Order: sequence, then structure tokens, then C-alpha cells
Amino acid sequence: MTTFELTPNGDRAVRTDRFAQATRVLCVLLFFSGFPPLIYQLTWQRALSRIFGVNIGSATMLVAALMLGLGLGGLAGGWLSKRRGVPLLPLLAAIELMSGAFGLMSLQIVDSIGALTVGLPLTVTAAATLTLVTVPALLMGATVPLLVGHLVRRCGHVGSAAGLLYCLNILGAGAACLAGLVFLFPFVGMQGSVYAAAAINAAVASGALVAHWRGRHRAIFAGGEAPAALVARKPMLGLVPLLSLSAAGGLVALSYEIFFFRTVSYVTGSPSTALATSLSAFLVGLASGSRQAGHNCTALTRDGVMRRAVGTLMKANLFGLLFLPLLDHLAGLGRGVIGVAILMVFLVARSWGALLPYLAELGVAGEREAGMRTGVLYFANSLGAAAGAIVTSFVLIDRLGLLVTGAVLVGAGLACAVLLVSAVQMPRSEKILRAGLAAALGLIAFVAIPRPSAGVLERLQGTGVPVAEPLIQAVEDRSR
Repeated sequence: MTTFELTPNGDRAVRTDRFAQATRVLCVLLFFSGFPPLIYQLTWQRALSRIFGVNIGSATMLVAALMLGLGLGGLAGGWLSKRRGVPLLPLLAAIELMSGAFGLMSLQIVDSIGALTVGLPLTVTAAATLTLVTVPALLMGATVPLLVGHLVRRCGHVGSAAGLLYCLNILGAGAACLAGLVFLFPFVGMQGSVYAAAAINAAVASGALVAHWRGRHRAIFAGGEAPAALVARKPMLGLVPLLSLSAAGGLVALSYEIFFFRTVSYVTGSPSTALATSLSAFLVGLASGSRQAGHNCTALTRDGVMRRAVGTLMKANLFGLLFLPLLDHLAGLGRGVIGVAILMVFLVARSWGALLPYLAELGVAGEREAGMRTGVLYFANSLGAAAGAIVTSFVLIDRLGLLVTGAVLVGAGLACAVLLVSAVQMPRSEKILRAGLAAALGLIAFVAIPRPSAGVLERLQGTGVPVAEPLIQAVEDRSR
């Protein structure tokens, strides 16, 4: 595990070694803490389908509620990171134990809400149920900003700390998707999956307490001041463009996840399987991109990071542009087209996963407020993600259909790239060149996606075998 790059500048060798050991402990704990949230999400999605039906709407409302809770939790975690007297590992243990306690009762609570709201308007049932989902998400969302604030005070790069921790937490979530799909749901069912998630919560809490007890005579997990070089660094992005880009990036990224879920459901014929497979590939892609971005924040100059961020956004939109046309032309592979779809989901997510660490490096000053500012950045990203899930599911796909939605998402992603280009400092000629390239890709997207891929829905229907005659009219709803 490459944690030694997060070494504090100028410390003695023994201090550096202890810091590396402490970082490894945090990385292991954070990786496994990513398992329970996704197991709970997949379980709750199946439970909510009994109330709202098996469709994209129930998955969307769940994702939106979770993202909102994660964002609010990020603010709380950032605020806690400013409190130097708060012991880090016991706090992490308390978060895990409270999450596990709620998880154990969650299925009964969802069933009770469903029974109590029978006959009431659907909006009332949705609000009551999803409010409960937001509660544990508050606890889950506090973890990353809290730990980023801790590591930033001892390393030279905000983006590197954010990239490493964000990667590990998401990677754990992606592994949880695969575990739920392959092992938990087929063999132990929903209630057994909840027990397994709660057991992992308890194990992470126990590990955090043991690590705290063993290191109680060291100042590794205590508060401290940032290195002088880190404090002196100034952000390259102003607060308004920083938060705007974070929110817009979250909106486009989660819109893609809903879009991918919808597309993969055509291929698999199973919304539950589509959610698990597409979400797993999406999360692993986000983790991979985040880790690479964290490494680049250490290896490159800040000007290099800035240009890499712009290039990564352009790459993300290029992959998004190719997604539907590629599936359309490879539909003859039959069920093998699922593998192509999952690979493309990974590539798109990998590019978007790099955005948040890059923004943290470019826009968060390296100071004692880094944890709080990272929490605000995380909150803006989560709000955008929640809005993206709702808008894409209930507006774009519902009214425009899958093909036009794909083109719109590419256009929105290119708008993010243009916003980043306009906000950073680079030569005017380079800005014009990059903005022109974005405009050209946008024009291609609105031509290359809807028209050549007009028959993709027929060819992705369950078997993936091309039909002899095109459908006279394709009517899309939230179930298929």
C-alpha cells in the first residue's frame, strides 16, 4: 500500500516511521468502513422496491437521500476535524457503532414506515422513508473529511490525502457491491446481509479502539500543526468556481451512474443485478481515478496538476461520447456486450473520480482549516450528486429518453471542462484551444449519439441479439 508518500516534511526518521504506520492503520480501517454503507444501500434498495416498486425511481430516491446525508455528514466531519482535542480513532469507532446499530434496525423500520403510510400519498411515504435513510448517511459521510483534516496537517498535498482516503473508502464500497451480488444476497438474503454489514461496522470500531489503545502514548493521532510550506500555499481556484465545479462534477458523475444503471438494465433484464454490477464498476472506477489523481498531486507541479485536471475531464467526456455508439455496434456479441458496458462504465467513472482530489489540491489551502474546507467541498459535490440523480431519472430519461440523455450528459461534462479552463490561470491561446476542442466534442455528441445509435434499445433488449425489424415506436418508462 503506497502510503509512504504522505510523509510529513522535515520530521525525524522515527516520527516518519510512526506516521507511516498510523497512515496504514487509517487506510485499512477506512477501506473496510466502505463495505457497510453499500451493503446497506443495496439492501435498502430491495426493501424500498416493496413500497415504490422495482424501477429506476426507487433506486434514484435512495441514491439522492444517501448523497444528501453524505454531504451533510461531510460538513460535520470537517467541523470535527478542527477540534484538536477530539480523539480521532475513538470518534471513528463511535461513528461505526452508531451506523451498525441503525443498520440492524433498518429493515424493520422501513417495513414499519411502509405499513404506517399505507393509503397516504406516495410523496409522504417517500419523504418518511428516505429521511430515515439520510440519518446513517450523516454518520458515514463524516469519515473522509475528518481523516483528510488529520493527514493534511502532516503531509505536503491536500489532493494526495484526499485522493488516497477517497479511493480506499470507495474501493471498499465497490468490493461490497461484488460481495453482495455474488455471496451475500444469494446465500444469506437481505437480513443476513444487514447482519454482515453490522458485523463489519463492529469490527472496524474494534480495530480503531485497539489501535487507539496501542498508540495511546504516541502523538500520532493527536492534533498538530501543518508544515510551514503547506500553510503558505495559496489556492489556485476561488471559492465560487471551486464549489461550482465540485457540485457540477457530482451532478454529472451521478447522472452517469443513473444513465449506466438504466442502460445495463436493458442488457441484463434485471434492475437489481444492473444496480449492483453498474454501481460496482462505477465505484471501482471512481476509486482508481481518485488514487491516480492523488499520486499526480504529489508527483506533478501545481501547474501540471491543473493541466492534468483539464485533460482528465476531456477524457471523461470522450468516453461518455463513445458509450452508446460502441454498445450499439457491438450488440451482436450477445451477453458479451455486458462486459463492454461494464468496462466503459469503469473508464468514465475513473476519469470523473479524479476531479475531487484535483479540486482539493487546487482550491483548498493547506492549513489547519483543510479538513473543514474539504468537508464543504464534499458537501457541494454530494448536493450536486443528489440533484443529478433526481434530474436524470425523473426529467432527462423520463422526458428525453436514453439517447438524448447520453448526449446531454456529454454536453454537461464538457461545460464543466470549460468552466475549469476559464477559472484556472493558463495562457489565453491555450484556453481558447481547449474551449474550442470542448465545443467540437459537444457538437459531435449531439450528432454521433442520437442518430447512429437510434436502434440501440432494440439491440440491447435482454438477449443482446439484433432484431430483424426495427421497433415502430420505443416507449421508455422507469422500469425498463
